[in-house]
Amino acid sequence: MTRIWYIMKWGLAISSLGMAVPPAAAQSPAPVRTPIPASLPSWDQQLDLLKGIGDELAAESGRLDPPERKQEMYRYVMGAVADGWLHYVMQDPARPTWMPEWNYALNYGGPNPDYAYKHTLVDPKGIYRISGYRGTSLFVEITQQIPEFLTPFVNGKPQAPSPGTWDLDMLKIGKDGYFSVILSAERPVGYTGDWWPLSPKTHSLLMRQTQYDWSHEQDPRIAIVRLDPAQPAGPAEISRRIGTLREYTTSLIHAGMWLTRWYRDHVGVNTIKISPIMTATLPFPGQVYLDGAFQIKDDEALILETPVPDKCRYWQILLADDRFATIDWVNRQANLNGFTARRDSDGKFRAVIAARDPGVPNWLDTAGEPWGIIQMRWNHCSSNPEPIVRKVAFAEVRKNLPADTPVVTAEQRHAILLKRWESAQFRRLW
Repeated sequence: MTRIWYIMKWGLAISSLGMAVPPAAAQSPAPVRTPIPASLPSWDQQLDLLKGIGDELAAESGRLDPPERKQEMYRYVMGAVADGWLHYVMQDPARPTWMPEWNYALNYGGPNPDYAYKHTLVDPKGIYRISGYRGTSLFVEITQQIPEFLTPFVNGKPQAPSPGTWDLDMLKIGKDGYFSVILSAERPVGYTGDWWPLSPKTHSLLMRQTQYDWSHEQDPRIAIVRLDPAQPAGPAEISRRIGTLREYTTSLIHAGMWLTRWYRDHVGVNTIKISPIMTATLPFPGQVYLDGAFQIKDDEALILETPVPDKCRYWQILLADDRFATIDWVNRQANLNGFTARRDSDGKFRAVIAARDPGVPNWLDTAGEPWGIIQMRWNHCSSNPEPIVRKVAFAEVRKNLPADTPVVTAEQRHAILLKRWESAQFRRLW
């Protein structure tokens, strides 16, 4: 099972609201106990399948030297194994629950730091209820996914787009923020509440909880339950999934490395353009991705300049390394958004991409990565401009910025990064 994201890697009982209960939901399914086959592999046999994977992927990534870089790659591989456990071994469309998806610890597919991603498996023949409390996040969207969506570009050919994306603000939300919606292939007979059609191609849901202001916006609280009877995965199926963790892990990491190299080779270095891949697959309606590569030395910098659309629900920019792992946004200023970015007096957004602090508000920290990815998102904007990127000597940065660009001192930067560290932990990721 291949995985990537950049992709891109989202109540009350119906009867208590005076609504008719779908026939399949009238009675909770009885627990099913599946006999454990005696032929299941042992612990050591299953773990043996992962032997050597760290060194193999470190070699493929080119992160062998120095030793510290190799150890960091080991941690990255371990995280991919954990990703497989959470989103493949532990998930069950018969007993769904929202699992944390791409984030600071599961850093795959260039995760957007402004998103708290959640994921669950579903059965397209099942009947589900999603319910919870809206919170104050900028927006919350749930996208139906098919296996092809997780590999949106194979051999240069775009795959089928997602069956659809739902926005929580499409629902009836109570004064206390509570909502409830049924997902099923057909609207249940007699049910008059909110309903979303579940595509026969859908096998998982991705939720994106988006915040501009990490410190003050409140993440939603959301649950998913299955209403029709279904048998959960048994021991043999769980054993089979564990047995495929090696393939899961390697394909997840391969996908990220392939994508970064594709962008570097096909979009260009030290530039950013509207993404040909994400535009082809259109995973999220109204969202336009821009991608490109950066490659600069420590004594160089990139100045990125762009107008900002007059109307825009949300926009952001981030840096990722050559594996499509977003650069450490908790401890470094590796991303900015429409709330945190400073716009100049002419209304334009200008950022400085560099390994060292240039002493300006809109610094994007490469963390010393030799090369990596620049990615932006325009979300429901009145226009989708492509920024201009210029390489300059690091010592010449200020000469290439407006004269009134503020100075950020070392003390001020320290305070900014402490605030970022604190605010990132306020997000509900787990």
